[in-house]
Amino acid sequence: MKSKLAIKSLLEKSLIPLDQAVLCLDCSCVSDGDLACPACSSQALLNLSSVLNRGGELAESLEAVAA
Repeated sequence: MKSKLAIKSLLEKSLIPLDQAVLCLDCSCVSDGDLACPACSSQALLNLSSVLNRGGELAESLEAVAA
């Protein structure tokens, strides 16, 4: 059986869908903040899906290399 501390730790963690995840360029926290970082209130946010969700581009690149 898991300890209360382990269960609390699991409950405090959250999952953020890639299309909602942003990286704060000031404090490097990842969140699902819309307009400002919840940790430092900075508005310098980078949408991570624009950088990481490159499935279509990667497939095209691999096809070009294979040809």
